[in-house]
Amino acid sequence: MKSNIYSITDLERLTGVKTPTIRMWEKRYGIISPERTESNIRFYTVKDLQRLLNIVFLNRHGYKISHIAEMTEEQRGSEIAKLSEHQDGQEAWLPEMIQAVNNLDEDALERLLNASILKSGFESAFHHFVFPVLEKTRLLWQINKMSACQERFVKNMIRHKLVVAIDGLSGQNNPRPRNYLLFLPNGQYDEITLLFANYLLRKHGHHVVYLGPSIPIDHLRTVKKMHDIDTLVVHADDGFSHKELTQYVDNLLHTFPNQQLMLLLTDPIIESLTTNGRLRIVPVQSLSDSLLPSESPRFS
Repeated sequence: MKSNIYSITDLERLTGVKTPTIRMWEKRYGIISPERTESNIRFYTVKDLQRLLNIVFLNRHGYKISHIAEMTEEQRGSEIAKLSEHQDGQEAWLPEMIQAVNNLDEDALERLLNASILKSGFESAFHHFVFPVLEKTRLLWQINKMSACQERFVKNMIRHKLVVAIDGLSGQNNPRPRNYLLFLPNGQYDEITLLFANYLLRKHGHHVVYLGPSIPIDHLRTVKKMHDIDTLVVHADDGFSHKELTQYVDNLLHTFPNQQLMLLLTDPIIESLTTNGRLRIVPVQSLSDSLLPSESPRFS
């Protein structure tokens, strides 16, 4: 995929909306309109992607697609802003954090992040401060109120916080430590949630092999031979369609027939994924509470 140019398959992967649905929305509502190359190949722009993400966001919050299609870009942006204002019990600190991101003010953002951690503790700060800020910046990018550079700025700051916290862990004595393998699917690079899971597991005395972003399943076979892994931990963002995610999970479980799989998900719509005894869905919103329950022995 070239920079700033997307195929309809790219849009499906990035939004979770199936290609037939996108085409139906195009024809029936005219919500996006592809351009064509000199060789008559259809393509979409960043504006099309942002518009479709906004439509998907509103649709998942109960707005009918016919009503969304009648809105102007400004009206959609206004509705998204209203919804985001009420997510996760937003408090007065959020506008100040967003302002620091807008200004690329590292000192101010560092001060605010430290204050949130001191106020609530590291884990609670991530759930009640950090993750809402990341969601807010994503929504602001969608409605063209924040640039990709500003979004990356805040993510890099938070990533640094996590890496420092992980390096500083002494760990707890765990009489029955388990071996975890953490990674992102091929083509996915946002590792904030995965790093937070890494922090939680190491804090509780478990052993972690952290591979990081964009790991093809075929590459995991080498790790399987080298390490005695109990559980795979994967964060899948909402770029997966339900069908793609189902196929991906099936491939992982086939590759690791004796291991458990924890799938970290943000989008509640795909939490309905068909499960079996070796697959557990862990909502990102309750990661601290859900990642470390009492676990059964490894399958054999």
